Amino acid sequence: MPMVHSDDLNFLRLFQLRHPHALYGGMLLIISFLLILMQACSPPTTESKEKEIRISVVNAPSDIVTIGANYIGNEISERSNSTMKTRVFHSGVLSGGKGEAEIEMCQQGTIEMHITSTAYLANLVPRTSIVSLPFLFRDIDQVTALVKSQSRILTTINEELNTKNLHILAWWPRGFRQLTNSKLPVQSIDDLRGLKLRVMNNPLYTDNMRAMLANPVPMAWGEVYNGLQLKTIDGQENAEDVIYNSRLYEAQKFMTIWDYSIDLEVVLVNLKWWSSLRQDQQDMISAIARESVSLEEELLRKNTILLRKKIADEGMAIHYLTPGEKAVFREAVTPVWSKYETIFGKSFLDSFIIELEELKPL
Repeated sequence: MPMVHSDDLNFLRLFQLRHPHALYGGMLLIISFLLILMQACSPPTTESKEKEIRISVVNAPSDIVTIGANYIGNEISERSNSTMKTRVFHSGVLSGGKGEAEIEMCQQGTIEMHITSTAYLANLVPRTSIVSLPFLFRDIDQVTALVKSQSRILTTINEELNTKNLHILAWWPRGFRQLTNSKLPVQSIDDLRGLKLRVMNNPLYTDNMRAMLANPVPMAWGEVYNGLQLKTIDGQENAEDVIYNSRLYEAQKFMTIWDYSIDLEVVLVNLKWWSSLRQDQQDMISAIARESVSLEEELLRKNTILLRKKIADEGMAIHYLTPGEKAVFREAVTPVWSKYETIFGKSFLDSFIIELEELKPL
């Protein structure tokens, strides 16, 4: 059987980045096959007989999620004395920027580790969306305290994911999702009326935007920039690092700081692969994953204020909602809370609220 060369795979990745729509239908299967084929065809070496650990993210190289992925990959290689080799695939090159597809690849074992948003996991375990309820968190301190705690709710969610052949090694704090658009400064509910806003393929985000009178448009992240340029959508919502690193200021004029929702990032592994590791390997990788939480917190806190200034310097007008303005938005999403109390279960949601109230800042 002929060897598949890395140059061929690099060409395929580059082509996929330039033509994501043309490739997605069959490219995911082709790339999955090629990755497996490369591993199968490569002759064993005396340096290592361990399988390469493939780590994927859909984020840009400069994004703090990609920085965290590189940290994990480098630490695994270093602490194992290179007996466990790693490779990080960023920018969604394995899927054309489609987060759900890379979760599926991790679930199937095509990749061993994927760092992703909890919002993408909701299609597998709906209760994962509990962390993204609108205006749930008081501030980033509360978010950070949660991911560093021994949360019973997060543990329960992880146990449900285990039944899907997935396992979470760590939960990372993520910045609040801020609003950008090309039409007008958003200061009130009426300003949102009819705006076509991209949301992730997650019913909670669709319900949030409808409750606030916007027109939600579910769209894969890899399609967003073109959608903004072509005016297919008027705006979107995301954390500051995503907004800046994706250069959305080139297609958006206005940004509203409203801290309305977050989605955590999770270090996700294929459970079958994870279970196949020796205990000492699991212990090492688990320790690295725990350490990565503090790295992400540090990067998040450092970047939030800095990136807001950089976004403003690029010409985007930023409006900070006053407490009174935010209260109107919070009132508008009351029906969303009622709906998801039924979906998550009242006792489950009540337990989570109690957990949050009992958290102490770290």
